[in-house]
Amino acid sequence: MRKVLSIVCILFFLSSCNWSSSKKKDDKNLLETTDLQLKKENSEKIKRVFHILPSPIEISLIITKSGVHFRGDLMNSTDNLSGYSTSISRSTALGVYCADLSYAALNEQYQISIEYINVARNLAESLGVLQTVEQGKITMLENNLMNKKLIVDIISEIYMESSEQLREQERYTLASLMLIGGWIESLYLATQSVDIDEVRQQIVVQKILDQRLSLQSIKNVLGENKDDLAIAPIYKDFLELEMFFKKSIKSSNKDLDFYDKYDKEGFQSLVIKIEEVREYMIN
Repeated sequence: MRKVLSIVCILFFLSSCNWSSSKKKDDKNLLETTDLQLKKENSEKIKRVFHILPSPIEISLIITKSGVHFRGDLMNSTDNLSGYSTSISRSTALGVYCADLSYAALNEQYQISIEYINVARNLAESLGVLQTVEQGKITMLENNLMNKKLIVDIISEIYMESSEQLREQERYTLASLMLIGGWIESLYLATQSVDIDEVRQQIVVQKILDQRLSLQSIKNVLGENKDDLAIAPIYKDFLELEMFFKKSIKSSNKDLDFYDKYDKEGFQSLVIKIEEVREYMIN
């Protein structure tokens, strides 16, 4: 009888061990599946932001076509490069410098463009995003500084490749900050250059205010990480920015005249807020 009981106990013990081992394996598989799902969701969110946000080149092109004069003093100085010592600040700065680079290139400021290309490449490499631009293209550009098409190609490569590689490395926060840095710098350049009373430049004002839709996507991505110490103040700023966008727009009726659709004082307040946000992000 004792022998039977011993056998039963051993069998029960072995069965319990197998069940425990199986449960641990199932829990591990569940965690891995959940982790993969979260990574996929994060990647998809960043992709949506990337496709919704206009590239720095697009906004710079709008500014240039409106007849607004180039102002080099608006650009983030290359002297600030040494101050970007963390991954967070470097990612943001990379987006900012890409916007400045686009602005300079499309205004045919070729020598400045070369300087900013080198700064952008430096930041990309410091982030571990090494394969941004082939050296051959840089050499070609140095031999032909007035090749605007080549400059635009290089800007696009730095901007898109950096964002793509950060996503592939699953560094989603950094990828987001790079895109947001480029977006806010482009808006800063546009709002500081435009005169709302100048009829020819009112198309720029409209394009700026159209960015309210882009802001929604940015806010959603930042909201996912709003408890992060690096993201929290930026998220708060963007909530306030949304309020200023709303104050600038009286009506979405496209048939109305310019001043019936947009509020001049509201827009001027938005310009000030964008400058404040930009100052925080580059310092």
